[in-house]
Amino acid sequence: MKIRDSGMPDETYWEALFDIPLILSRFDIGRFHNVAELGCGYGTFTIPIAKAIKGTVYTFDVDPAMIARTKERAAGLRVVCQNRDVMESGFGVDVDAVLLFNILHCEQPVRLLRHAAAAGPTVWVIHWRYGDTPRGPSLDIRPRPEQIIEWARKVGLEPIGDTIDLPPWHYGFRLRRLT
Repeated sequence: MKIRDSGMPDETYWEALFDIPLILSRFDIGRFHNVAELGCGYGTFTIPIAKAIKGTVYTFDVDPAMIARTKERAAGLRVVCQNRDVMESGFGVDVDAVLLFNILHCEQPVRLLRHAAAAGPTVWVIHWRYGDTPRGPSLDIRPRPEQIIEWARKVGLEPIGDTIDLPPWHYGFRLRRLT
């Protein structure tokens, strides 16, 4: 299922919107072994994560063009790309951590968080700040931090620490599965 309001801009522009080293540092990515990512896009996060961890990145997207681009960029790295509708069938992997980056504006965020919690004990979330940003979903569907925490708690995920500042345009959470 394609997530509402999720069109991708040009690759160079998209990647200029993130401070990827800062984000990966604040999530302490290197301590994890196997990671699942929903919505690989151009491989923006897939590639640096694959270089930072000792295990495998399992990445999923419903857009065959995004899978193809990520596979191309991931040549020689431990990356498994799958065209999979995670909203319908879950992740289908057991990993140390799951990445939900700029995707919780979907129609069923609680369902998506439930799938993520089933795949791994740690879930990383980043999203566009609420307000004026150069991209991101419309404000009427853009989640605020307190909404994400509420949704996470409904599926047995609890934040580890406070909201993480991810300038210039994002915020994030590390969530932990309680059971």
